[in-house]
Amino acid sequence: MSDSVKHRAVKGVMWSAVERFSVQGIQFVLSIVIARLVLPSEYGLIAMLGIFLAIAQTFVDSGFSNALIQKKDRTEVDYSTVFYFNILIALVVYGVLFISAPYIASFYREPELTVVTRWVGLNLLLNGLSIVQRAKLTVCVDFKTQAKASLIAVLMSGLVAVCLAYRDYGVWALVLQSLLSSFLNTLLLWIFSRWLPLWCFSWKSFRSLFSFGSKLLLSGLLHTIYI
Repeated sequence: MSDSVKHRAVKGVMWSAVERFSVQGIQFVLSIVIARLVLPSEYGLIAMLGIFLAIAQTFVDSGFSNALIQKKDRTEVDYSTVFYFNILIALVVYGVLFISAPYIASFYREPELTVVTRWVGLNLLLNGLSIVQRAKLTVCVDFKTQAKASLIAVLMSGLVAVCLAYRDYGVWALVLQSLLSSFLNTLLLWIFSRWLPLWCFSWKSFRSLFSFGSKLLLSGLLHTIYI
């Protein structure tokens, strides 16, 4: 491994750590502020959806982003194939969540969860649009750009949520915070990565990536459920 590659790897690890701890720190501070402005029961509505959204997001990724990162001879066709497949899966998973919303609300005996679930579930579609962009930046060991996108999204959405919570928007301050964060993060990753998908889908590429991605999907589901 050359010195330049080592240097990029070290910087990548550093920026990955910066993103993780900075975002978590900002979210922690914002959660304390917002918790003083909304009712515990309203916070609880979002918490109830946590496991459902985590499992749904695991399906949306499907392990294909990691399959792209691991593949040595990846092509633009591979990236585009995964992009369109992720969009399709995101639509299907969101559809399932949309239909299941009344049952989730009935399970928790919280009628308002039906509408909240359907709105919060839109995060799946927004996040699905940026999976490949994030994978490309990871391949380039460009964690600095990913950190910038995440930090801007978390800060902007958090400030908006605080303002909305102060104006008594209740649970909708939290819903809009999550949607705005996903939207800004996706938008910035598109702008920073400067990547656009080709108008193509390759079954050959899909099959080669699926053999690896499906194993990661199963692993991700087990991790989400048990952790």
